[in-house]
Amino acid sequence: TTVVVYLQSNGHVGNPHSNAILHQMPHPGIDLPTIEPGLYYSKSNPLVSSIASNLKESAYTYDVQHGATPYLVSGDQRTGIPFIVNSVEDQQYMRVYVTNPSDSEHLALDIAFPFDGFNYGGKRKLVHDSANPVYLVLHGLNGGSHEEYVKDLVQRRRAEGSTVVVMIARGMMDTTMSGWNVFHGARTGDADIAARALKKGLTSLAESQSRPRRQVLVGVGYSMGAIVLSNYVARSGEHCSLDAAIAVSGGLDMRQNLNFHRSMRLWQPMLTFNLRDEMLIAKYARFYKQKLTRGQFLRMLRTTSVSALDVEAIVTYNSFNDLVHYYSEMSAMGDRIAEFGLLDTYSNSSECVADEWGRIANTSIPFAVLQALDDPLVGWRTIGTDKPQELVDSGNGNVMLLLTKAGGHVGWPLGLNPAANSWKWMSDSVRDFALAVDESIR
Repeated sequence: TTVVVYLQSNGHVGNPHSNAILHQMPHPGIDLPTIEPGLYYSKSNPLVSSIASNLKESAYTYDVQHGATPYLVSGDQRTGIPFIVNSVEDQQYMRVYVTNPSDSEHLALDIAFPFDGFNYGGKRKLVHDSANPVYLVLHGLNGGSHEEYVKDLVQRRRAEGSTVVVMIARGMMDTTMSGWNVFHGARTGDADIAARALKKGLTSLAESQSRPRRQVLVGVGYSMGAIVLSNYVARSGEHCSLDAAIAVSGGLDMRQNLNFHRSMRLWQPMLTFNLRDEMLIAKYARFYKQKLTRGQFLRMLRTTSVSALDVEAIVTYNSFNDLVHYYSEMSAMGDRIAEFGLLDTYSNSSECVADEWGRIANTSIPFAVLQALDDPLVGWRTIGTDKPQELVDSGNGNVMLLLTKAGGHVGWPLGLNPAANSWKWMSDSVRDFALAVDESIR
């Protein structure tokens, strides 16, 4: 008799079958969206209705008639071309640190203040304008404050007088860590700590000037940052420290990406190689070697998709049961019964029954989801439902959907020469939402 035991440090037993879920998912076939693009919001929520009326139509309308690049005809092209041709000048940041008391890790915040408009012997002073929205940005999987589309938002918004704060995901941009709790997408505590610190600072500033705080704090998430932001807004409920939030190209139910095989084959390898080689191996190899078996570590080195990397590294390292468990915990709608028949042949650990909306219904602030239905990385099904109006009507009706037919993943290129506009459409949509919130609250 042969007994095979899968051992790990800290008493965690590796699951030899955790990768099998990637091969069990039903193939969606020719996967065309079954929902219509447009603006979805709850008409029964007065604040959200006011935001919708103040929101420019251009914030959720992307087509050739409104300036979209006419010769880019697929989500792949609208995703890839901007990353190839767009370049934004480096921005000036002031880095500060806040501490997450749950594990004493220090979190870096890169703050971009606006300039005061005057030239002092070739130098311009940085100021904070209390009349404009403040943005807390959560960047993408392999990024930081140096990501081109993050710099695009920073450059445009600071020119209008806004302060932009970029939270650096733990371990990214060569930030140090003192413990073993490396980044994973289900952790929302870091976003909460950053939001609380900014809210406290804005409140203290207003009190020092003997006035109430009217300046809105808007969370902005891109890709993985959007997934984390969405999860934070849903889970924190009435305790959310943001005044509003907008998630760009980030799914509400990432379980729906489990059978997005095209994304795994075409796009995820590019993200995987960078994340694995430059982060997991170059910087934190000793962490993973300590907590993974030799076989698990070797399988991590051989992964070619983010989903497979999540199985071999994130799931095992952080003691999630399996990939479905991890994606459920990571997603704002991960506690619902998965729609589209995704997990019919798999043990569904949903905390909800029937058509309950779960934690997404606890959203207590205006929360917009900006998503292109042709996104080649995060599929349209990650919206979590084919009943968008019922979603925005859930709970107190604080969720808004801004769905475009085209745009790609963190793309939306404009004009005959996309490089001339960089990520203007996306950055301006974020601004237009923030201004609509600001106007409605005031």
